[in-house]
Amino acid sequence: MSKALEKALAAYKAKFGDEFPTFPYRTSGESDMIEIIRKCIKNNRDVYDSGFLELDDIEY
Repeated sequence: MSKALEKALAAYKAKFGDEFPTFPYRTSGESDMIEIIRKCIKNNRDVYDSGFLELDDIEY
């Protein structure tokens, strides 16, 4: 994991008080995850409220 992604994940957790759900993005590149995190923080909406994921998308 790159320092840039680590920094973005820490910023997401600090902003929303929750971990960014990396598992659904396991096949995406780190740059894609960083961009999604950046957009979430900029819009003050977590990954679900931003429409990137839905709670129904979670697989256990």
